[in-house]
This record gives sequence, C-alpha cells and structure tokens, in this order.
Amino acid sequence: MLEPKRTRIICSVSENCSNYELLRSMVEAGCNAFTINMAYIKNKGSLQILDKNRCQLEAEFKTKIPINLILRGQVIRVGQLQDPETLIEEGNIVYLTSDQHKVGNNQLIPIDSNEFLEKLNINDKLAIDYGHIILELLDVQLFDQVYEKIGIDKMCLLSGVKIYICRCCKTGTLKSFKPISIFIENKAQKEEEQQEQVSMTEQDILDIDYACECNFDSITFSKVNTALDIIKVKERLEQKYPHVQVFARIAEKLKEDQLEEIINLADGCIIARSHISMTQPVEDVVKYQTQIISSCRKLFKPVFVSTYILESMSVQLKPSFADMGDISNIVKQYIDGILLSGETSFGKFPVLIVQTLNNICRKIEKKLLQELFDQPQQRDQYQVNFTGQPIATVIAKSCVEMAYILNAKAILMLTRRIQTTLKLSKLRASCKIISISDNQQICRCLNYINNVQSELVNGFANQEEIIQECISRLIDKKLLQPKDYIVVITGMVVQNKDWHINQMKVLEI
Repeated sequence: MLEPKRTRIICSVSENCSNYELLRSMVEAGCNAFTINMAYIKNKGSLQILDKNRCQLEAEFKTKIPINLILRGQVIRVGQLQDPETLIEEGNIVYLTSDQHKVGNNQLIPIDSNEFLEKLNINDKLAIDYGHIILELLDVQLFDQVYEKIGIDKMCLLSGVKIYICRCCKTGTLKSFKPISIFIENKAQKEEEQQEQVSMTEQDILDIDYACECNFDSITFSKVNTALDIIKVKERLEQKYPHVQVFARIAEKLKEDQLEEIINLADGCIIARSHISMTQPVEDVVKYQTQIISSCRKLFKPVFVSTYILESMSVQLKPSFADMGDISNIVKQYIDGILLSGETSFGKFPVLIVQTLNNICRKIEKKLLQELFDQPQQRDQYQVNFTGQPIATVIAKSCVEMAYILNAKAILMLTRRIQTTLKLSKLRASCKIISISDNQQICRCLNYINNVQSELVNGFANQEEIIQECISRLIDKKLLQPKDYIVVITGMVVQNKDWHINQMKVLEI
C-alpha cells in the first residue's frame, strides 16, 4: 500500500483552467489544490470554469480540492508576448509601451500601467521577473519618431503613443506577464516606496467578491506590508463569506514583530522567495524563509513556499540537481505545501512537473518518517504548546505518541475547527490525519494542511456511525485494511458554541 503524500502540492493555473483533462492529469499526478493569479487572467469567467471543473474532479477522485485566488495588487507586469520565451541580451535596445493592444516581441514590450511608465526618469533601472532582466531607461519619444527602428507599420494603433527606449543591462529570458518594477538598490529608499504603496485596489475588491461567488476557498493578498492589509480583506469577507480564508504572501523582508503580527492575523502564509530575493542576498532569503516557517509553526498557521521550485523543468524534461536539493530542504522543514507558479500555469510540462515533485516529496517524507521511528528523541523538536487548552494538549500529544507506538495507520478526528487539525498536524504524526467535518468549505481548507485528508459528513448527530462510515470510505480508498490500528479523537458541543477535544480511543479494523 503506497504511503499517502504529506506535503501539499498547489498548482497555479491561468487560462488553461478550462482544460479539464489537463487539470485531471495534474490531480492524478499529485496536485492537491489550485491557485489562480488575477494578474494573468483576462477573462473573469475562468474563475467560474475552474470551480465547475473542481466540482467534477472532486466527484471523480472522491476528495476535496481547495481553490485559492491571488489578488493582483499593485504589481506591474509585462503584457502578452508573441512567443512563449524571448531572449533579451545585454546591450540590446528595447522599447516599452503602455498600449496593451500590441503583442510584444524581443524589441517592443507592452507594460500594463501607463502611470508606472509616466513616473520613470532617464537613467532609472527597471527589473523584470525579479531581476532576471535589468533595463536602463535612455530616452522617451513618440512612436512616430521611432517606428522605423522598431520595424512596425506607422499606421498601427501606436501612433501618438509614448515609447520608452531602454538598454538591456543584464541578459535574460523574457516571458509574458512577468512583473516589472523600478530597481532600487538603496534600502531606505525602498522602505519609503513600500510605505507609499496603496494596499488593496478597487479591482482587488471586485475580484474578491467574484471569487467568493465562484466558491473560492481562500484569498491571497499579493504583497503584504502591514497587518492592516490582512484586516481589510477579512473585513470584506466576514459578513457574507466567513469561512473563506485569507493568506498573506510575504514578498518583503519584514521586522520580526511585524511579521508575527501578520502571520497571527492571517489564516496562512505564502513565502514569495523571488520577490524577497529582489532586495535580499540569496543566503539571507534562505535564512528568512526558515524564520517564517518557524513563526508559522509556533502560531499554528499553514505555510507554503512558492516560486523557483522546479523552474528548470519549465523548458526541459528533467529537474536540475539544485532544484531537487531545494525541494528536499524545504520538505525537511515540514512546510504544509509547495506552490508551483509559472511551472504549471505557463510551463511546457505541467503534469510531468507535478509528478516529479510528488515523487521527490514522497521519498524525502519516507526517509524522515523512518528517522522519527528509529530515533524517538527527534520527535521532541516538533512539540508545541496549546496555550490555554491543557486537555486538548494532553490528548493530542498522547494521540500522536500512541500512533507511533502502535504503528497506527490513521488518526481520525471529528472537528468543526480548522485550528484543531492544524495543531495536531504540527505535532508531526506518524500516520495520516483524517479530519471529519460537516462543512464543505472547511473540508476543502483542511486539505491545505500537511498530512491531512478531510472527509465530509452530514452532521455530527451520531458520532459512532460517522466514524464507522469514514472507516468504510478509507477501506474503499485502500488507505486502511484489516488488522490496522487507528486512533480516534472526538469531542462534544458545549452550549452549542465550541467543539472541544475530550476523548481518545484505539480501534482495530
């Protein structure tokens, strides 16, 4: 029996979300959730199509698949390019325009914000794709003055439009919709720019409302600078959509107290390593990543690592050794999930990438789990404190220890709270945690969590019947077989308000 994968794989999709067979193949390969970035979406109908396809996949695979929306925010991006990839070499002259009607190439690059271009000064440096390409602004002219150099018909729609003439200072491969920003080396100036940024835009608000109407399970604030950013999104959701989670995408180096405040308010955290690397040395990014993971663990919040996961496989069939080593390191830190971005939304081999990541995660997880069995003292590093919940703490820790001793195949828990399952997950149990809930959206969000599988039931009226029903489902899915041990933890409703863990028992199948 194949050991279920613990680390969640979240796949970014774009307009390809309408391709059911592609989504199906990714789920079959190991995908657990989908995310869609509004910066890459031209037609909002894609959100509705993704939800429809998700429901069909859930019925076919008998699982729950959460969907996350990443808000566009204030990020400025390159527009649509003629080719999937375009090489821009050092010394080349390129021309930027805000006219989005024009498809770009290796000379003419459309940018989606005229306001951004208007603020530029001569000699300003621009970073595309987190610094993969660096441009320097040389001059600004009208299209009619430079059309012959670009090789475009004078009669095209660009007549009278400003063209920003730049020289490439760093060779790189340009792709559609990659972010572009002013390259600021001065840290004080960078912080000043950060404070001036508007947090949530009017378009973000419209996107939140539409995503919730399309049954999305979580909203990610694209670039969180303060706790106020998270508060604003939560205030927007709390009236009509209280179960929709809000994730913080950490894209800047923040002060420790500021970081903890954001993580504490958010329902989860996404580490955008590529953004952070724009202002921090690579070795500091790794250190900061570890700090964020540690804070999320302490505060019982899901944490996901994104960008540059299997970047090498965007254009080739096999991963680089560097990519495999990187995946190994982050899996060992017991993150909840890995978020694939351009690798699956625009890459050439999305299914193969998911399959490769799935295989690497399984092998690393199997090795780590064996070490925890062989060296019980190592389990101490995963101990956590449930402040103010002594009974829950004792039962949860005893449950995990019992699962190790008996080599149990599953821990079953009935819950109406995502937080309770999160706390149990952070203890790093030896077997799958089956979290049973009577709320569909909670069930979906539970599947964001490391080593958790959710099961949806119709109410908690008869706990014994529910447990037996879920055991039958797990046998049908070949996750359990005769003579297996399972540990069951249950609770009770007190004054119809709270759900508390207060009982533990062991069953033999």
